[in-house]
Amino acid sequence: MTLDTKAEEALFIKDLLASQGLEVLIMDGGGLGQPPAVADITRTQVAARAGYDLAALVTTADKGRIIAGMTEGLTAWVRALYQEGRIQGVLALGGGQGTAMGTAAMQVLPLGFPKVMVTTLAASNLRPFLETKDIAVFPSVADMLGMNHILALTLGNAANALAAMVLQRSVSQTRPRCTVGATAFGTTTPGLMKLRDLLRSPDLEMVFFHATGIGGASMESLAEEGWFDLLLAWTIHEVVDLVAGGIFAARPNFLDLLARREIPCLVSTGAIDYICQGPLAELDNAWQNRNIIVHNRNITLVRAKPAEMIRAAGFLADKLNRARGPVKVMIPLEGFSEPNARGKQFYDPEADQRFTGALKVALRRDIEVIELARHINDDAFIERAAREIESLLPSLEPGGVTAPTGS
Repeated sequence: MTLDTKAEEALFIKDLLASQGLEVLIMDGGGLGQPPAVADITRTQVAARAGYDLAALVTTADKGRIIAGMTEGLTAWVRALYQEGRIQGVLALGGGQGTAMGTAAMQVLPLGFPKVMVTTLAASNLRPFLETKDIAVFPSVADMLGMNHILALTLGNAANALAAMVLQRSVSQTRPRCTVGATAFGTTTPGLMKLRDLLRSPDLEMVFFHATGIGGASMESLAEEGWFDLLLAWTIHEVVDLVAGGIFAARPNFLDLLARREIPCLVSTGAIDYICQGPLAELDNAWQNRNIIVHNRNITLVRAKPAEMIRAAGFLADKLNRARGPVKVMIPLEGFSEPNARGKQFYDPEADQRFTGALKVALRRDIEVIELARHINDDAFIERAAREIESLLPSLEPGGVTAPTGS
C-alpha cells in the first residue's frame, strides 16, 4: 500500500489483525509524498530490492516509471518473504495505482495462498489486475482518504477474511494420480458432466474452467505450474471470440504452452459456432441484423459466419501444430453446442463443414482427427472421448476409465 495516503487504513488493519494474534508487516510501495514512519519495510527498501535508488527514481518526475520501479520492488519483496516462509497471507489497499501494484505483487504467489485486495475499483473490469490468480476482492465502497465508520466496516471485513484464511487450516485433498484440466460452457456442459461421470475414479479428477477468456488462461497458467496431466480443450469458444471480436476472447498466446511443455491435449470444437457479444441494446446494426440468441440481459450470442470460423480454424491449427506432446482432435459432425444441434437456431452444417475442412487441411499430418456423426453432447461422442483420454494418459491404470464400448 502507499502510506503517504493510506497510513490510517494500514494501521487500522494492522491493529485488527494483531488483536487476533497475527504478526503484521507493513510495506510501503509509494514513491511520492511524505509518509508517516509506520512501515516495517520502507519505500527506500522496496525500491532497493529492485535495484533502484528511491531518490534518483523520484527525481525523474516520471510517475509511470516510479510506479513501475516500486511495483518491481514490491513483487521482489513478496516473492522473497514467501520463499523464506515469513508470510502466510497478503492484503493490499488501493485505488487505481494501489490496485495495480498490489495485484501485480500477488501474481508471484501460488494457488491457495491467502490474497486479499481491497479496492475502489471492485465494480469495474478487474481482469487486467487479477489475471489468473485467486485474489479475493473486497470493495472499499468509500474512498480511502482516512478512516471513518464506513471504512471501518469494509476494511474490517477484509481483514477478518484474511485472518480466517490464515488461522484456519487450508482445505486440502489428496491429489489423484491424474488430473485433467478442461474448458467448459453452459452449451457443452451436458456432455462434460457425462464425461466426468465416466472418468470418475480415485485415480483421475477433472477440473473445469469456464471458457470466458480468463477461464482458458487460468487453465493454461495452472498447467504451466504442473497441475495437470492432460489438457482437454473441449470448449474452444474463446478462439472464435478472438478472431471475430467477441467479449470472451482468448489471449493471443492461447495454447502456446503446448510448444513449451510436453503435455497431452485432446481438443474438440465446443461452442466454436457462435460469438458472444454484450447486451443486445448496445450492439450496432451489423451485429443485431445477424442470427442472434439473447442469452441474458448482458450477453448476446451471434452465429459465426463461415469466414470467421475459417479464421478460427487457422488460428487453432497454428497452435496445435507447434505442440511437443501428443495431440488429438475430435469433431462432432452433428453440432458443436446445444443451440447448434439439428433443428436448433444455430444449426448450420455448411458453416460447420467449412470450419472442419479448414482445420483438417491446416493441421500437421501426424495429428489424429476423429470425426463422428454425433452431437458434442451425445453419449456416443462422450464415450469415445473417455477412451481417447485414457489412451493419452499412460500413467492411468489400465481400465481406469469406465466408458462403455461399442461407439
